[in-house]
Amino acid sequence: MRSRLIWPTWLLVVLAVFGLVGCDRANYHRSSGQWMHGDASFTPQDPASFEPLDERFARDKLRGYCRGAVIDDSDGASFTVVSQTEARDRSNVYHCDTYRKAQEYWTAQHLRIVQIEGADAATYVSLGEGYARDKHRVYISGVPFKVRDPASFEPLGGDFAHDAERGYYARVEIPGSHGPSFESIDARDTAYARDRANAYYGYRDAASSDSTGYPRRAVRTLRGADPAALRVLGRDYAADARHVWHQGQPVVGADPATFVVEAADQGAADAQDKSGGWKSGQRVGVAK
Repeated sequence: MRSRLIWPTWLLVVLAVFGLVGCDRANYHRSSGQWMHGDASFTPQDPASFEPLDERFARDKLRGYCRGAVIDDSDGASFTVVSQTEARDRSNVYHCDTYRKAQEYWTAQHLRIVQIEGADAATYVSLGEGYARDKHRVYISGVPFKVRDPASFEPLGGDFAHDAERGYYARVEIPGSHGPSFESIDARDTAYARDRANAYYGYRDAASSDSTGYPRRAVRTLRGADPAALRVLGRDYAADARHVWHQGQPVVGADPATFVVEAADQGAADAQDKSGGWKSGQRVGVAK
C-alpha cells in the first residue's frame, strides 16, 4: 500500500497529473495506548518522542511520518511541514499524497511518498495553490518546471502566474509578456489577465491534446484591447471602452457601453446590449 521512491522528473509529472490527492480529514490520535492515523494503527520507531505536526505529517527523533507511514531515511530531528502535501528535513524534500486505481474501481486508497529529486531542502518553501520554490526552481505538486526568475515567482490564480520577467499560464511562459505588470484581472473569473501592453484569456483547447490526453491549455491575446480599461463581465465575457470579447474572441457588433451579462442562465440569451441578445458571443435576438 505504500511506496517510497526517488523518481525522475518525467515520472513525477505523470504522477502529478493522474494522482488524486486525498481529501479525507483523518488525523493522528491514540486509542488504547496505540497510535492511529484515521482507522489505521502504527508504531513509531521512537514512541517516546513521537509528535504529530499536522493532520498528515508527524515525526519522532529518528524519522518523519506521513499518514502514519514512516518516511524511510528521513531525519526526524529536522523534519518539518512545508504544505499540506510536502515536508522536508535537513537534506531532502518529500511529497506525500494518496491515489486510487481504476482496476480497483477507485475503492482503495494508496499512499505515495516521493523524495523530490534535486530539491534544495534549506530553501524549499510553499507558495500556495500547489506551488513551491527553492533557490533553483519552481515546482507544482512536487514537479519542477522552468521559469525565468524563481525568486520572484508568484501564482495569481486560474493557472496564471508571473515573475520579475514574464507572465505564465499553466506553467508555460507567455511570449513577450511583461512580468512586473502581469496580473489576474478579477478574482471571481480568473480566465483573464493583463500586463502593461496586452490582455490575455487562458483556456483549454478542445481541438488539441497534451501529453496526458487532456485538452491542451492555451492563451489568446485580446487584439486591440486596452488592458488598463479591460473589465471582466462574467460568463467568459470581458470588455473595454471599444470592444467586447467572449472567451478571448471578439464579439463583433456588440456595444460595450450597454453590454450586460445576465445574472441567471435563463432564456435564449446570456447577455444583452442595445441591439438585442447574445449567447456565447453570438447574436440571438434583435432589440425592438
